[in-house]
Parts: sequence; structure tokens; C-alpha cells
Amino acid sequence: MSPVNRAPERVEETISAAERRRLGVHYTNEAFILRTIRPLFLDALEASLAAARTTAALRAFVERLLGLCFLDPSCGAGNFLVVAYREIRRLEIEALARLRARGTVLPRRVRLDQFHGIEIDERAANAAQRVLQQEAASAEHGGLEFVGPRDEPRVEVGNALRLDWNRVLPAERASFVLGNPPFVGMAWMSPAQQEDRRLAFEQLDTRGLDAGRLDYAAAFLARAIAYGASHPVRFAFVTTNSLTQGEQARCLGPLLRRYGYRIDFAHRTFPWASDAKGKANVHVVVLGFSRGKTGARRLFEYPDPRGEPVERSASNINVYLADGPDVVLRKRKTPLRAGYPAGTKGSQPTDGGHLVVEPADHAAVMADPVARRYVRRYLQASEFLWDEPRHCLWLEGVSPEERAASPLLRERIEAVRRVRLASRTPSVRDLADKPWLFTQIRQPAVRYLALPEVSSENRRVIPAAFLGPDVIAGNKLITFPGADDWLFGMLQSSMFMAWVRAVGGRMKSDISIAPHLTYCTFPFPEADAEGRRRVEEAARGVLDARNTFGGKSLGELYDLRGMPAGLAQAHDALDRAVEGLFEGGKPFRTEADRLRALFERYAVLSLAARA
Repeated sequence: MSPVNRAPERVEETISAAERRRLGVHYTNEAFILRTIRPLFLDALEASLAAARTTAALRAFVERLLGLCFLDPSCGAGNFLVVAYREIRRLEIEALARLRARGTVLPRRVRLDQFHGIEIDERAANAAQRVLQQEAASAEHGGLEFVGPRDEPRVEVGNALRLDWNRVLPAERASFVLGNPPFVGMAWMSPAQQEDRRLAFEQLDTRGLDAGRLDYAAAFLARAIAYGASHPVRFAFVTTNSLTQGEQARCLGPLLRRYGYRIDFAHRTFPWASDAKGKANVHVVVLGFSRGKTGARRLFEYPDPRGEPVERSASNINVYLADGPDVVLRKRKTPLRAGYPAGTKGSQPTDGGHLVVEPADHAAVMADPVARRYVRRYLQASEFLWDEPRHCLWLEGVSPEERAASPLLRERIEAVRRVRLASRTPSVRDLADKPWLFTQIRQPAVRYLALPEVSSENRRVIPAAFLGPDVIAGNKLITFPGADDWLFGMLQSSMFMAWVRAVGGRMKSDISIAPHLTYCTFPFPEADAEGRRRVEEAARGVLDARNTFGGKSLGELYDLRGMPAGLAQAHDALDRAVEGLFEGGKPFRTEADRLRALFERYAVLSLAARA
């Protein structure tokens, strides 16, 4: 087994799962490393070697290899450096073998001291140093003698967010910076890590940007931006996909542009896999960026999230990792196009559970002659998706006399009052004087469309359904009062889902919708009467298809492992109708094509909205 695969297991013996989480240590397997280094440098070097057909060209290629220097500022057990070293040495051996065949014999000279790392944990740093030495000593030499001073890789023990990278490798000598920055979410950062992040961004001009929303991995990008500000260094990092979604993308995109960086290549979201036990349960992207590089961009997509990527060229890659203009979504309270209902969260009880009627309590509440008149169906996301029985006491407009006439209501209302008075939130304590009401009341007075705020990534769409005003929507649902079949069709289409996956947030791997950043920014298409009729007819086809499977919940119907064929066909027809309203009038072949059209349309509509 190669040392690159052995090292993480060896370090694991001394670094516990809890420590790995604290440090953000998640070892990258070799396949993912190649996804990073191939577009960063390896593909171009292989092409250069293939094009070198003369002795002079081969000599120049070898000299080029000797001038390359690499830095991994979060090197862990050294996997990125080992694979990079192995591939550079492989190219050198091939070039030297071709020179030898031409009668020119040169010694091997690619050195370990071309490879540099920074690692906060001394045990991992020692492992990185050791595994690089083992790789150099044990690998096949191609029958070529190494000539030159004995050298060692330089792996510095230290905090890369506080240590000057130039001390390890001066930026003017650096060719490529690569790696896998620590995955430490906002909620898991220690006070020291929060200070690390602050210090990293302190080097940059972040005026007008909400840099405080960027996570710990973004701090490594901040250090990279500063490190390469005056030198043509190219960067590539494996990082969590949250950096390219939602609030974080709205800061990262302008920050890169402010310092003249462009995204050269990107792997869109794919699930993490690691060589370590207790591996991270995250989804990641690969970001390659630099200053001043021109030419086509390379975009890698994953039609099968656990399969191999499909590459396509892109004229531009924006921060959402789409082939489209460099737009950054602005929060909106109303939809980008007029005539659409607002999307808002449902009502929030903040009641300690006393206004909610759980199934076990339903019979007792219904036995109360007063309380039973105010029991309503109550849906949060889970109940909505899985058709689970749950109710609430909806006491808006109920007179004091009626509330007093029911011992059950009096007891529950008093319990809510006590819960709110004990709250640490002033606004909740203020509402202790109205304990019979939800703290936030946003219940539509008309029929409305509802979407769960969070939904599994494994569904084709985020299932939506029409509900009557007597069904109380909880705060984990998004409501669209007065919505019609047209809006239902739009929100159940492949175009809307492509937009949500690109710009929405994530809760773990699940899709999370924020109306002001997903729905209100969606660039709805223009439609003539015939186009609108086709979408509405296809939308009703989806609703009709659902009705043929009575008794099945939305969660069951939209499980990709068992989505009924008739329902899938109805969605295919809806997708064709919606996509036909965008450019060209023909369905798109890939999600990348959908995103390009959507971002181009967003750029036009948002400019018009600001005019």
C-alpha cells in the first residue's frame, strides 16, 4: 500500500475523533487529490511533455519541473504533497527516459525541498515529513540516478492562519498552493478559531462585505488572497460547498473580484469520502483560482453525486460555480418580477409545546367542548412531507370569556406564559402577556402553496402542495398566499431546483430555502398565453398524477428510490413546458445549461430592477 494511504491510518492512532473535529482534520483520499491537482497543474504539464518532441524541448521541460514549488498550508499527514511529489517525479522520469533514448543522459533532480507544508498538529506534521521521505526512498526510480544535495521536505508546525506563509515559502517562489483546509462550521469554532478567522480577514479590505458570515475554511482563502496579491500564484482547495452558496457566496464572490482573482476551474458539489475512520459527513467542492489567468475555464459536474465528474468548458465560472456572469444575489423582500406572491415562513408558537396538540393528547383536547372548536391541523416540515397527525390550538380572535370557560385552555395558556417569562429573549418575554397566541403569526387568510424550509437532497424537487387557510403552517414551512397553478409549476420544475441547489443554503446535505435569497431572486421567465397554458396544464398533470396514489405521503412519492413512473413522467412534461420558456425554447440537456440561462436572465432582470 502506498504511503499516501498509510499515513492517515497511522496518525489516527494518536488523534481521536473529537480532536479531529476540533482541528477540522479530515484526510483526503487520492482520487479527490487528483481532482484538485489535475486541473491545477498536472494536465497542463502532461500536455507540455507530450508536445516536447526535441531534445531542447525535453530539457526545457525538465528545467521547468525543477522550478516548481508547492505549498499546502493545512497539510495534515501530507497526502496532497505526496501525490504532487509523486506525479512531478513521474513526469521527470518520463522526460529523462525520452532524453536517454535520444542519447542524452541527465540525472534525476526533482527535490523534496520543492514541497512545503504547514500543519498545526505536530503528530500529523511529523507523519507528513516521514511519508514524503518514504515516498522518495521507496518509489521506482526508472533506472535513473539521483544527483544533487540531499534534501528534506519542509513541513512547519504552526497555525497557518497566524503564521506568515512567506516564512515557509516566499510567494515569489511559489507556483501552486493547494490542500484541504479544516472543515470547522460556525457553530463548532472555538474562541481561538474565531480569533484565527478574524486575524486572517484583518489583512484584507472587507468593507461593505459581511465577512463575519464566512466560515473557518474561508479564512485559508483569505490568507491565500493576501499571499498571492503581488505574485502569479495559482491556488486550489477542497472545501465545503457552503462557501459557494447562500450568504457565504455573497461575500466570497465580491472579495475574490476585489483582489483581481478569477475562478479557473471548479468541481461542483460531491459527497466527501476520506481515508480516515469517522470521516466527515459533508459535501465539498474544489475551487481553483488565480490572478490574471486568461482562457477557458474548466467546470466539473456530477450527474451522479457519487460517480465520476463530467467536464465542460466555461466562458466564466461565478462564485456559485455556474457558467454565468459574476453576479451576486441581493436579498429581496419581494420577488424579482412583479405579480408574484411573497414567500414567508409560517407561524411560530414559542410555547414550550403547550399550544401544540400532539397525537397522544388529541382525544383529551377534543373532549373539551370549548377547546375543540379551536383545534386546527398544524404542519411543520415533517408533518407536511409525511402526512403525520399533528394539531394546534389556534386562539386568534377567541374572547377572554371563552378562554376562561375552559379549564384545559386556562391550564395550557398559563403554562405558555411561564415558559415565555423564563425565556432569555426579551421579545419572547414581552409576549408573555398574550400567551394564547403564537409569537409570530403569519397564517395566510386564503388558499396557499407550501414548501418545506428544509428538504432532502435526494428528491427530484422540493415537494409543494396547496393548503387551505384552516391548516396552520408552522415556521418550518414557506407559504405563498394566493398561489396558482402557474407558480406551482414553476416551483416544481427543474429550473427552480437548479437555482435552489446553486444559490440556496444547506443544512448538513439537505437543501435549505431562504425566501429572500432563493424564491425572491428566481428569474421567472416571460410567457405568452400559450406558454402559460402549457405550464398550468403540466402543473395540473403533476397534481393529478399524485392523486392516483392516494394514501402515499409526499415524502414517499418523491423518494428517488421509489418515485412512481407516472409521477416522474408528469414532472418530465412540466420540465419541458417550463424550460421551453427560457432561451431557445428547447429543454436543456444539463444542469449547467440551466444555470447559465438562469444567471444570464438574473443579470438582466436585477439590472432592470435597480434602474
